[in-house]
Amino acid sequence: MDEFVKTHNRVVIDKTIDALRKNGFGARFFGSREELSAFVLEMAQDCETVGVAGTHTVRALGIPSMLENAGKTLYDHWKLTPGTPEELACRKKQLTADLFLTSANAVTMMGEIVNRDGAGNRVNAMTFGPGKVVIVIGRNKITPDIDAAILRIEGLSAPVRATSLKRKTPCVSLGHCVDCDTTDRICRITSILHKQPMMSNITVAVLDEELGY
Repeated sequence: MDEFVKTHNRVVIDKTIDALRKNGFGARFFGSREELSAFVLEMAQDCETVGVAGTHTVRALGIPSMLENAGKTLYDHWKLTPGTPEELACRKKQLTADLFLTSANAVTMMGEIVNRDGAGNRVNAMTFGPGKVVIVIGRNKITPDIDAAILRIEGLSAPVRATSLKRKTPCVSLGHCVDCDTTDRICRITSILHKQPMMSNITVAVLDEELGY
C-alpha cells in the first residue's frame, strides 16, 4: 500500500478512536489480526459465556473457535436452524452473556456507532445486558458522519447481507436499498449509539485492515 494512503488511514483511525473515547466508549487500535484476536481472548479470560452476533467480521478472524478451544460456552445462533425455538433461545442468551462479540455496520469519525438490524438481538445486546461488549471493525467501516454511515449501510452492508441470506429483496438485484416493503426485508431497526449507554461496557476494536461489510 502507498505510504501516503497508510498515513491517511491512520489519521482517520486515530481521529475515530479519539472521538469514541470522548463519547465514553473504550477504543483500541490493532495493526494485525493476531493482536486483535489476542485482545478478545484477554477480554474473555474472566468470562464463562460469550454471545456471538451474526457477524462475518468476527468469524473471519477465527475468534469463535479460539474461544471454544479456551473452554468458553458460546451462544452462536448461526450454528442452529433459523426460526427454531433453539435458535430463538440462543439469541436471547446473547443478551445476558458475560461477553458479547459483534461488529458494526459503520462507526463515524464523530465517535458514533451506527447499525441496521432485522430482529434486533444484535443492537439490543450491544446496548444493554452483557457484562462486556466488544465491537470489531475494519477501517473500511469508518465514515465521516451519520449520513455517510447510512449511505454505507444502504449501498453496501444491507445489500450484501441480504444476498448472503438469499433474501428476495430489491437491493439484491439493484445493488442498493430502495426502502422496500417486502416480507424478506432485513432493514427493520436503525440504531445509533451517540454515547456509551449507561450501565454498559463497550470497547470498539479497530483493525487497520479492510474487513467485513
